[in-house]
Amino acid sequence: MTEKLLHFIRTKSGSMHWWLQRFLAILLAPIILYLLFDVAIYIGQQSDPTVMMFLNRIFNHNSIFIFITSVILIWHVRGGMEVIIEDYVHGEKTRIVSIFLIRVIAIEIMEYLYKCSIIF
Repeated sequence: MTEKLLHFIRTKSGSMHWWLQRFLAILLAPIILYLLFDVAIYIGQQSDPTVMMFLNRIFNHNSIFIFITSVILIWHVRGGMEVIIEDYVHGEKTRIVSIFLIRVIAIEIMEYLYKCSIIF
């Protein structure tokens, strides 16, 4: 069963990208639900929640989840934007430059997130 699935993934040109997008979406769903649930519990427990207390709680207690979620989300968005550009941008040079810029921007955002995560 696994060999057939791997063969199917490798032989189709866009199937690996499709599987990666689905996998990332499945990863994102429970992480985002956890973060939303945690935010709801925090707001429900506080009598006077301020923005600074809220941000302090989120970044101190869930910094690894926020970092992982951000990286997965950026990778997911990058892949989706590449597919949109490949499908709807018809000029070859424009398509290549656009995809290159999206990849560079995604890498820069992830680098910035990494630098910010060191602070926490």
